[in-house]
Amino acid sequence: MVVAILLTALLAVLLTAAAATFARPAAEVDGRTRLALEASMAAEALARDLGGYLADNSGVPGTLTQYQFYNWYTSSDGTILFLNYQGANPGPPYVLVTYQQQDYGLVRTLSNPVQSVVVASHVTGFNASLCNSDGTPNPAGSNVKIAITLTYPDPSSPRQGNPKFSGTYVLIGVQPPPLPTPQ
Repeated sequence: MVVAILLTALLAVLLTAAAATFARPAAEVDGRTRLALEASMAAEALARDLGGYLADNSGVPGTLTQYQFYNWYTSSDGTILFLNYQGANPGPPYVLVTYQQQDYGLVRTLSNPVQSVVVASHVTGFNASLCNSDGTPNPAGSNVKIAITLTYPDPSSPRQGNPKFSGTYVLIGVQPPPLPTPQ
């Protein structure tokens, strides 16, 4: 009987050690993968919108002359990035796309019609500012510097144990070249 109790205790110790050995690295892989995925989704959404033109509002692929990129600007505190697109002809209609952090998500809002979608989760910081091509701040700069901080698990998550991961991703947006005029 004593031998059975000792063997059971030894088995319990071995199982605990095995769980600690394999569960923690698995949780680390899970956290790092989630952050990489969310960062990729945010970068892809921004790249599509900073590509020079905007697809038709109906979701149908647009043309290069439909809703061309017009300009960008940021809010005074840097928490909102505004992207303006002009219709095929000079003047209205304009389409405004904004990016901002809301409740640990990066939200993209299209102005006409108003449509909001969360493009990335676990966002604990978002800042956009005008800059030079090397990323140095310049209120009159022609580029935009976008910093996105992601944390997993985010503070709203019920899972607040270890491990905890955080990363800041910095993107430099360059204005697209003007499209050639048809001849």
